[in-house]
Amino acid sequence: MAATYHLPRAGGGLSFMQKLPPRVYLLRPSSDNMTTTSRTNDPALIIVFGWMNAGGGPIAKYVRQYQALFPTSPLLLVGCTFTGMTIPWLGLREARIAAVTARTILDQDREQERNRSDVDAPARPRLLIHAFSNAGSTMLYHLYTAFAATSSPDIPKNTILPLHVTVFDSTPAPFTYQTLMQGILDGAPSAAARVAVMPIAYLYVALVWLVVTVLRVPDHIGDLGPRAHNDPARVREALRVYIYGPADRITPVAAVEKHADEAEARGFRVWREVFEGSGHVAHARKDADRYWRIVRQTWEAGLGARIEARL
Repeated sequence: MAATYHLPRAGGGLSFMQKLPPRVYLLRPSSDNMTTTSRTNDPALIIVFGWMNAGGGPIAKYVRQYQALFPTSPLLLVGCTFTGMTIPWLGLREARIAAVTARTILDQDREQERNRSDVDAPARPRLLIHAFSNAGSTMLYHLYTAFAATSSPDIPKNTILPLHVTVFDSTPAPFTYQTLMQGILDGAPSAAARVAVMPIAYLYVALVWLVVTVLRVPDHIGDLGPRAHNDPARVREALRVYIYGPADRITPVAAVEKHADEAEARGFRVWREVFEGSGHVAHARKDADRYWRIVRQTWEAGLGARIEARL
């Protein structure tokens, strides 16, 4: 029987979450949930990386759905602005806050696992990561570095994130002039803001194009980040799913499928889910039931649970 979760009353946006400046939020399960619900297979931690300039209201819907799916799991939400995505040290600053919080929660979970058994905890994922768009992909890339920096020098095995399951929604994709420009303009909060930011955006994207295309300098958004996601030395993963579609104007299908092919070639276990007719980071709005069934079954398959039927 599905667990019932009493969603917290929100005064608007992300007000129901604890804010860890500058753009990191934490939500812990309620004490009632922890004492009345036994869900040992829920993630020890869920980390959601939002798309660029994601509004509190839209991203909160994903947080609340995760509450319903995994009522005993704490959730860490990492936001991303245009500057945080494009200026590495700003993105890394926010990733450090997330890394310290994540390590604290995951270390506590590992100790609890050890206390429940005379042997080390079984090798099963305890972390679920959900990254939206190239902004989320970039912040996940920064988290790899930040998490390693929080580790103790005498415990080298803890320099990378523990075994986890990953959901890539509308990401990753390499740099192109058109898609980056479209992403910046679509991320503007209003039509007026879009007009105001347009000249700066054109100049910035032209500069990026010069650096990446002419000078051949690897960029952390479309090159270093995607490569890191497929690096077994940096990623310990049980399963990943790519959620994408041909109507996405920012993240081309071919780019996602190429990344998925490379992941499989490097030994990662991959699922692919194509949504027809839904745009960038809009697949859950197109078919919410299917979207969240994918998330739940991806987690269960990552745990090694038997899936009765494919999606």
